[in-house]
Amino acid sequence: MKTLSSLKDIPAFTKCNVHIRNEIELLNKINSIISLGSRNLQIVTDFDHTLTRQHLDDGTTVRTSFGMFTACPSVPQKYREEDLRLANIYKPIECDGKMSVEEKTKHMVDWYVAANDLLKGVKFPREELDVIGENMKEHYRIGVKDLIDWSEEKSVPVLVFSAGLGDSVVAALKGSNLLRPNVKVVANFLALDEDDKVVGIKGEIIHTLNKNETAIHNTEYYDLVRTRDCVLLMGDNLGDAGMADGMPHCRHIVRVGFLSRKVEENLQNYLEKFDIVLVEEHTMDVPNSILKLML
Repeated sequence: MKTLSSLKDIPAFTKCNVHIRNEIELLNKINSIISLGSRNLQIVTDFDHTLTRQHLDDGTTVRTSFGMFTACPSVPQKYREEDLRLANIYKPIECDGKMSVEEKTKHMVDWYVAANDLLKGVKFPREELDVIGENMKEHYRIGVKDLIDWSEEKSVPVLVFSAGLGDSVVAALKGSNLLRPNVKVVANFLALDEDDKVVGIKGEIIHTLNKNETAIHNTEYYDLVRTRDCVLLMGDNLGDAGMADGMPHCRHIVRVGFLSRKVEENLQNYLEKFDIVLVEEHTMDVPNSILKLML
């Protein structure tokens, strides 16, 4: 199996929007993953604005998983208005490049607790959510299907690890035939009563700054990856860089960050957390170019 002598051997890495923290370190990581092969690899990825794009070509922001729920016609207008009010308060905090992680975490917990409380009593719009999931087909980054196809062919487990709404993530993946047997979802799933009304979130709330693989212990996915020590990790928030934390057997981790908001303010912060930062990138060219090197 041929290893790389330079990152320039990968054409996707030469694009001007590709930023690399440490070329030698990244080259060594990629070569280690190549040499160990796909049988030792797992893929860990965020969903919102990672598998999906940040914006469509016309500038429209792609719906998040919570946004998919809000868009269901039967969801009360009062819920929509309050959800928007919370997002206007907390989204700028989440994207703030100057606030400490500790301070951000406090606000993220407040946001998710408030959002959780807001959901209570809402009738779960099952069929409507499935329709919206079907309509997400054009909202994925170019190359996501290729990535999932490759992972299924090579029997590489994929964890879609989301701080968003798991019910929406599953609907969107199913709607585009991306929820394959090797793809598992860990996210905030709704708990429902006998009348299909929301009573809360199942288990502990996952937010953008507490996502790590300790949340998957005692899950089906954990059993799939306990012997796989190589990780291709992808996310669009700083907290996503830690999604493989809690699995000490993972020795070779390539972290890919997608950055589309407050680029100048956040680029250096992202480079401190991710090996590769892709600015305003709408494809999976870089991750797929790494996967294509593996047997």
